Amino acid sequence: MKVQEIRERFISFFAKHNHKKVDSSSLIPHDDKTLLFANAGMNQFKDYFTGNAVPDSKRATTIQKCVRAGGKHNDLENVGLTARHHTFFEMLGNFSFGDYFKADAIKMAWDFLTVELKIPEDKLYITVHHSDQEAFDIWEKKIGIPAERIFKKGDKDNFWEMGEFGPCGPCSEIFFDHGKEHADKSLIPNKDGDILDDELRYVEVWNLVFMQYEKTPSGRQDLPNPSIDTGMGLERIAAVLQKKYWNYDTDAFTPIIKKIEDLSGKKYNDLKFQSSMRIISDHIRSATMLITDGITPSNEGRGYVLRRIIRRAVKHVQTLESAGTFLKDLVPTVLETLGQEYPQNKANQLLAEKFLELEEKKFLETLEIGIKYLNQALKTECENKTLKGSAAFKLYDTYGFPLDLTEIIVKEKGYSVDQEGFELSMSKRKEESKRSWKGGINDDKTAFFSTLEKHGNTDFINTYDKVESKLLEVIELEECDALIFDKTPFYGEGGGQVGDTGTITGDGISVTVSDTQKPVDNLHAHIVPKSHRLKKNLNYKLLIDTEKRKLTQRNHSATHLLQSALIEVLGDHVKQSGSMVNSERLRFDFTHMQALKISELTKIEDLVNSKIQSSLHVSANVMNIKDAQKKGAMALFGEKYGTEVRVLEMGDFSIELCGGTHVSNTSDIGLFIISAESSLSTGVRRIEAMTSVTAFKYLKDRDQILKKVEAATNSKDEDVVSRVQNSLKDIKSLQKDIKQLEQKIIRENSNDLFANTVTINDKRSLCIVDLEEGSDLKSLSDLYMDKNPDGIVLMTMPTKDKVSVLLRANKKSSVPCNKIL
Repeated sequence: MKVQEIRERFISFFAKHNHKKVDSSSLIPHDDKTLLFANAGMNQFKDYFTGNAVPDSKRATTIQKCVRAGGKHNDLENVGLTARHHTFFEMLGNFSFGDYFKADAIKMAWDFLTVELKIPEDKLYITVHHSDQEAFDIWEKKIGIPAERIFKKGDKDNFWEMGEFGPCGPCSEIFFDHGKEHADKSLIPNKDGDILDDELRYVEVWNLVFMQYEKTPSGRQDLPNPSIDTGMGLERIAAVLQKKYWNYDTDAFTPIIKKIEDLSGKKYNDLKFQSSMRIISDHIRSATMLITDGITPSNEGRGYVLRRIIRRAVKHVQTLESAGTFLKDLVPTVLETLGQEYPQNKANQLLAEKFLELEEKKFLETLEIGIKYLNQALKTECENKTLKGSAAFKLYDTYGFPLDLTEIIVKEKGYSVDQEGFELSMSKRKEESKRSWKGGINDDKTAFFSTLEKHGNTDFINTYDKVESKLLEVIELEECDALIFDKTPFYGEGGGQVGDTGTITGDGISVTVSDTQKPVDNLHAHIVPKSHRLKKNLNYKLLIDTEKRKLTQRNHSATHLLQSALIEVLGDHVKQSGSMVNSERLRFDFTHMQALKISELTKIEDLVNSKIQSSLHVSANVMNIKDAQKKGAMALFGEKYGTEVRVLEMGDFSIELCGGTHVSNTSDIGLFIISAESSLSTGVRRIEAMTSVTAFKYLKDRDQILKKVEAATNSKDEDVVSRVQNSLKDIKSLQKDIKQLEQKIIRENSNDLFANTVTINDKRSLCIVDLEEGSDLKSLSDLYMDKNPDGIVLMTMPTKDKVSVLLRANKKSSVPCNKIL
């Protein structure tokens, strides 16, 4: 049974059991900074389990894309060495949010495996938590599993946690017996678990988690309602159904491995190259899906892990003795195997190819430097023929050398690596990386979730600037208060657009709103001083700062035109990577591999202004997400969208998913000016721009500066540029002349300067010179070396309250310096 059929069978089975199909969430956990990547199917349902949010269906089923390459769940180092560890994998899951519990979850799992998939019952074994007699009894008495095939295990094996904090509970795992021929531990160099009697023979295919608790910084507490979270690895069950032991031999990987064979000219059945091909096939899946989900390679957080994965893959491409690299050429094959389930990733194929090509080239350049560092470190960073762990980690961290690669290289030279020191350095780096992505763990949104459940969504009135509304809740924060009304004209910060400001009046009181936020979806929180004196259940008038709103929405609409213009001028690989829009300016981050040329910036600016002058009608319509995708609406990287989305169209030039406020016609924007273009990180550029009155003021200020330059150079218009260029050229020429004159004076006075040169032996001489402040030590030492190729010169020069010292000798001298000094 092929992987696509398994996906379809799974979803169909649980749909028949009243489970709602929910699309996979992004690999970037939405609104959860406690996780590095989505590592399980339940991540997107975290608030349903904790009771903070209410689901629209109490039963759900998903096919979730997952990455385990950092944080609590990290399988990176096991990839390629075991039959079933992967950095990227697909998790099939079914969930109950306070509906059914252990008995139903166990029954449905057993029926799917034995009836739907027809896996022989005698090939399946069960584990339960040692304290969970209820689960044991259900398996034995209701399902009919013999007690000798049910094993009780401890917290390490049968208590599941999503991360450092979050929902958790005891679990029951279902194992498949691959047969006695896989009981020999020598088959695989790495352990694949400590389950049952043989470590290699039995493989866990499904984990049924009985969600009962939530782990918090203050300890473990009961969940409001017992729930179910299950996960079955698609690659593992595919191996079972396709009668394969190694997941890499299933059709989830074989098309990729076949492509690797074609590109490298090597064969997968050649044991010399087999592990490398497995690692490459795994890593290219991770890299492709991470990039197409909006993660870009960098030196911290998620981007840091992505770069590690890519570089590890590049090194194994080299192990195949292949000329050049070919990771980018594997992307189409990866997306052929995954794109049917994840069309949004497939749409970003070009982006993955460009980033992988860039990273491959960068790493190969770094690799050469890394080898030089390693050769030097073997001379200076070794004790008892052992390379220090700190040096091995620098190779890993700075040059992208996996530890196993370093060990292979040093072993060939008769050295070993201090693994304990390496792990110590690694731990320190992980803490630094963890701090770069972890945050907000103590942000308590309970009051906001409770308000949402009690009162429902805030009714956002986008078409009015003043609304009379009832104050529902006053939520006290540390330095301010958050006011929740039943309806509001205030836009809550989102999609890059800042929240509205304004005033709230009534009952003889006027309060300033400094910001508007959406701490949870669909709830607008108006931020006011603690001294506001507003009372619950009374009606107040909410008035936004209309002038600031108009300027902000002009900038927001301009970002939509800008994105379409960037794609038209630069290519389809351009994807939004972040934005910020306020009343003064706009900032737009996007994926692109090099700095924009002046001619490109001019084309983009002209194109946006032409669409402004074309007076394009701007319309917003709510529609089904799938209809919006068919219509071609662009979505933001990593953003979570519901089944109903707001589609914003500007003529036929721009169509995007957006919930922000906008002009009704592009002519309202007035003018668009790019003020700056810069690099944000490798492969990510930033454009800063302005519109409307701010853009006019910007041009007016520059015009005033130009007039001053014209007056200073006694020139007009286009003559200014040539006049300034000629002046700069003259200054450069004069500076060169001055430098030459200074050198000439020094040479003429050098006999006096170096008069105290003394001969040490037949070939070496020594000169000690005290110079005046501001002297050029390098030039003067060059002059001495020209006259005394076997000499040694010591120069000193006062610099404020310090002394600069230069000691120099000619490397090519026939007499070594140490013999003289």
